[in-house]
Amino acid sequence: MSQTLGSEGRISAEYSAARLDNRMLSDQVASFLIREIMLGKLKHGQRINEAEIARHLGISRNPIREAVRRLEERGVLVSAPRRGTFVRTFTKKDIDDIFAFRLLVENFALENGLAAMTDAHLREITSYAVAMEDAARNNDEIALVENDLAFHLALCKLSDNHQTLHAFLNIQAELQLVITMAEQRFETLEEAATDHWPVVRALETRDLDKARTALREHIEDSWSRLADVYERHDAGSTPPPKPD
Repeated sequence: MSQTLGSEGRISAEYSAARLDNRMLSDQVASFLIREIMLGKLKHGQRINEAEIARHLGISRNPIREAVRRLEERGVLVSAPRRGTFVRTFTKKDIDDIFAFRLLVENFALENGLAAMTDAHLREITSYAVAMEDAARNNDEIALVENDLAFHLALCKLSDNHQTLHAFLNIQAELQLVITMAEQRFETLEEAATDHWPVVRALETRDLDKARTALREHIEDSWSRLADVYERHDAGSTPPPKPD
């Protein structure tokens, strides 16, 4: 078919390639912005300066705009009419909504996937727990959070249910920031990493009740750490957690 295309066909093909390149670049920009937020270089509530980011990265503003738009859709950034786009600030209700939903999704995945879990599945999940400990030893908080997300994504994949996976991926960007905030409530990164081993040990038993209990306690532990900080903030003491 390509041999019969005239100049219009060639232009269309080049345009498609340009669109693909721009999409890939916007993916990288979105990842960059999320990492900047996690590292605290972009603060919660801070305005996104597209021109400054474009100059910093040495690229045009088009992929910046696309990345910003997509992060708005994913709940990481928020747009205010005539004011601009800002890094989202999480409220106590936001935290409760996210954790309640992820608990529901991951519990469903476990209930529908544990019976079919293979040794290969368990090795993959365990590998992320090991990787979290390695990241903690290297003081690499970004890698710790990324492997934390991968750990829970692997749990969701056990269900072999497209909608379960879609539901988890739909809140993944928000979770990335929330998990960062939660893990900063631990005394050390090592403590945050080892918090996943009770879930692994419960999965090894292949006992559904034990696995559900371990997963619930694991998620609720992070949830309560954040809830405590927000409650103290509401009482007029320390502010809500923000990546440093």
